[in-house]
Amino acid sequence: MPTQEERLSTLEQTVAGLGKGIRDIYHNETILIGLVSEQGKDIREMKISLGVLNERLDAFEQRVDTRFGALEQNVNDRFEAQDQKLDQVLLLLNTLIPKSEQDK
Repeated sequence: MPTQEERLSTLEQTVAGLGKGIRDIYHNETILIGLVSEQGKDIREMKISLGVLNERLDAFEQRVDTRFGALEQNVNDRFEAQDQKLDQVLLLLNTLIPKSEQDK
């Protein structure tokens, strides 16, 4: 059986080892807290940037929709005008060509 002195020495070594382990844990905990804090700041900045990007994208989408709508209306108006002109040409041709030639 170990003597009182040997047991005390073993206990002191164990306490010293545990103390070093606890200091290491505190050190690593401090580092982790710093990292988490920085990541929290980064996440907040990303959320703000994403919000701004969404606003800009919405505005861009509205402009594109407006311009596309105007372009579509313009093209439709032009086609309608061409249809009217073609109808007038057909009317003129029908009046100029005698009926007997149309049946051939």
